[in-house]
Amino acid sequence: MCKRSLAFVAALAACGGGAAETKRTPLPGDTHAAAPAPPAAPDMAPGETRTPASEETAGIRAPMPPPEGKIIELRNEGDGELMFPTTKGWQTVIFAYTGKPPKAKPILLFESYCTASCSSPEACPVCKEPKNKKEELAMAKVETASAGSSVKVPWDGKMFLYQKAPGKQKCKCWNKTDPPQDTYTLKACGLRPSKQAGKPSKPTCAETQVVLGPGEGSPPVITLSFK
Repeated sequence: MCKRSLAFVAALAACGGGAAETKRTPLPGDTHAAAPAPPAAPDMAPGETRTPASEETAGIRAPMPPPEGKIIELRNEGDGELMFPTTKGWQTVIFAYTGKPPKAKPILLFESYCTASCSSPEACPVCKEPKNKKEELAMAKVETASAGSSVKVPWDGKMFLYQKAPGKQKCKCWNKTDPPQDTYTLKACGLRPSKQAGKPSKPTCAETQVVLGPGEGSPPVITLSFK
């Protein structure tokens, strides 16, 4: 019985069971040996890791280019909403002129409805016109400023000059240019809804003086305040 137990224990030891495995020294050519750890960079402490350059710069953004043109701010300082009908663009809402009426000289800050650049292949566009009141209401566009808020209209600082379209086209097209250096009256008009039901909205306008043209020194935001 004892001899059989000793033989069984010896067999277990030969198979590696029942005792911790003894680490052997890798032999030359042994492909199972662990590869040595790579040396640390000269400027890094052992065990230190370096963040990839792409992650280091991920939170850094290039500076934004300066905005082009200006913002015309239509500020509602009165009571109730202020509406600006823009179905045919901003040219029907915002305009500018030099001098005083009736000798004022207007300039166009925005393009007229259904017109195009003279350099466009379609200098005479065809625009849909409403056939009835229902279609007119469906096509209507309105920008609204609640009391104390504003509508901000981007303007590129250019004026529109109209001329006959090239070739045999029977319309007028536009080109852009800088407005002549001068002091202008910038004016805008909107509609203030009546507080009484059934009564029409009341037109209201605001204006300000501003210098426009090449080299002008007006602020980037031109504000018109509606009382």
